[in-house]
Amino acid sequence: MAHAIKFHPGMSLLEQFAEGCLSADVALAVAAHIDLCPHCQQLHNDVTADLASQVLLQPVKADNTDWNAMLSNIVANTDMSQQDKPQAERPQQLIEVSQRQFELPRALRRLGANHGKWLHLGGIATAKLPTGNDHHVSLLYISKDTEVPQHTHLGLEMTLVLAGKIVDENGEYHAGDLLINSPDDTHTPRTMADEDCLCLSVLSAPLHFKKGLTRLLNPLQQFFY
Repeated sequence: MAHAIKFHPGMSLLEQFAEGCLSADVALAVAAHIDLCPHCQQLHNDVTADLASQVLLQPVKADNTDWNAMLSNIVANTDMSQQDKPQAERPQQLIEVSQRQFELPRALRRLGANHGKWLHLGGIATAKLPTGNDHHVSLLYISKDTEVPQHTHLGLEMTLVLAGKIVDENGEYHAGDLLINSPDDTHTPRTMADEDCLCLSVLSAPLHFKKGLTRLLNPLQQFFY
């Protein structure tokens, strides 16, 4: 049963995304959400069209550029279409973890094909994605009936649910929902007994675990960052 997406980036993030003002890692999470969310696809199209109209209204200085020659050169050097590329060169659509396969949104397919080794700890597994150094970006798999220890955040935490469902003290989140947490937020994400979950995780700083002995949770902190 499909669930309506309830948690979105918000207009400010969508506008910054359209303007190209976000860091590459945050933009990746927003782009993947847009791939999954028809509502934000429409908003993104509207924002992009509005930005384009503003550019068109600005006065244009005359120059001597040969636009026809430039266009011809671009067309002549355009890469062959995706349909014409060998299968091995196409972005990977499926990701496999714990004997489960998940389909990735378009924005994640190229990075997903080059993810790091899956690291497993109990019912949780994470694989780092090869992105920039501003944030720690990874795929996060949580098996059925598994709880991530209660934690707060030393920085920004963005979690995009790619498949399945997670719940915490504030509600439940389905595929396409984008959770954005700050150092003011404390929660205990978990899966239900009948459904596992795959997420995209973007962290600007390590998690800070609130329960348990510090010496036992330190390995967890390194695991999630």
